Amino acid sequence: MSVGAISTSNVNAIKGTEFEGMSIQMMAAMVMIEVGATKKKEAENKIAEMKGQNDRAKALNSFLDKLNGELGKYTKDEDKDKAGRLAVLTTHMQEAKNLGIDVSNWTSSKSSDQVRAISSTIQHMAENCNSDNQTQMVKLQDFMGQYNSFVSGASDQIKNANQILQGLAKN
Repeated sequence: MSVGAISTSNVNAIKGTEFEGMSIQMMAAMVMIEVGATKKKEAENKIAEMKGQNDRAKALNSFLDKLNGELGKYTKDEDKDKAGRLAVLTTHMQEAKNLGIDVSNWTSSKSSDQVRAISSTIQHMAENCNSDNQTQMVKLQDFMGQYNSFVSGASDQIKNANQILQGLAKN
């Protein structure tokens, strides 16, 4: 690969590459478009990640609503209510595991306070998903801003190249 002047409008175009015969402005525009495409892909990946977090939060909240609905009929800390709460927890243990909930302490009868602690933990997990999405939104906005900057820069370089060509054509 060698670098040499091809013409006054193609100063230092790189021979033997896809840039051969291009002006510096067009090379810069192509690079900016490529970097912009990378930023767009990063933004798309971030959106997919956020959607996954949002879906997980929905699943956790739905599970919590179902669990609380079934546990709601056991309001006292008598043995039969504790056994009823244990039966509900045992019934939903596999679904909870699939959602990433630690169920290691779900294997014995539970007081109402212990069940509230379990519910609070699940609610906290869902809130963390939503909080993480807010953080991811800031990153997404950054990627989109970078994408817009590179596309705008490429557009500016193309305009500059056109102005140079128009100037040459007039002479």
